[in-house]
Amino acid sequence: MENRQPGSCLVCELGLVTFPEAMEFEHRLIKLRANDTIDDVLLIFEHPPTITLGKFGDRGNILVPPAELAQRGIEFYDSDRGGDATFNCPGQLVIHPIMNLRYRGARAYVAELEEVGLGVLRDYGIAAERLPQHPGVWVNGKQIGAVGLHISHGVSMHGLSLNVNPDLDSFKTINLCGIAGRSATSIENELGYEVSMSEAKQRVMSWCSKIFHVDLLSISKEQLRKLCF
Repeated sequence: MENRQPGSCLVCELGLVTFPEAMEFEHRLIKLRANDTIDDVLLIFEHPPTITLGKFGDRGNILVPPAELAQRGIEFYDSDRGGDATFNCPGQLVIHPIMNLRYRGARAYVAELEEVGLGVLRDYGIAAERLPQHPGVWVNGKQIGAVGLHISHGVSMHGLSLNVNPDLDSFKTINLCGIAGRSATSIENELGYEVSMSEAKQRVMSWCSKIFHVDLLSISKEQLRKLCF
């Protein structure tokens, strides 16, 4: 892979979007990418407080009843990705590449997603690691990045979520990725001072370009909408 010339990849910052809106974009993009109608696309966004459950997930890993979730303004959706329960909210960057995996297998791709998170954390001076049994990024046993995928016709969707400066108490509504007793942390929590979301986005994009060996071309949400619809 090192000898390949960098490919092109569109990157779009969607801002704060609901899970259904993000998935509508991604399901349309994955079809376009599978047909080679478009190049790879990198979506970066945040969700309002949302719990999603992977297609093989256990509802027992959602620790708060539906009525209380609604009262707290937390949305819930079933997802077609792998993995178990995840929590998304403002302050967490969601990084979803719509990427043709012809040059990499699924396991190698998961490792690359993790490496994006590890690289960003190294930039901040945070020592993080992988846990072999649990995909994602971890700091002293606490989850700072979650990974979940859906692959169709050799093209990926979903990806990595990285905690920059979210409300960590809200993560207690689930067993993180189906693992009882684990807690969440964030870049801001580990550093002990305010962290700029815009700076974190730039670091994420830099590492995505490096790890996925692509040149990024920024497009607006409106341009993405025209591409998809």
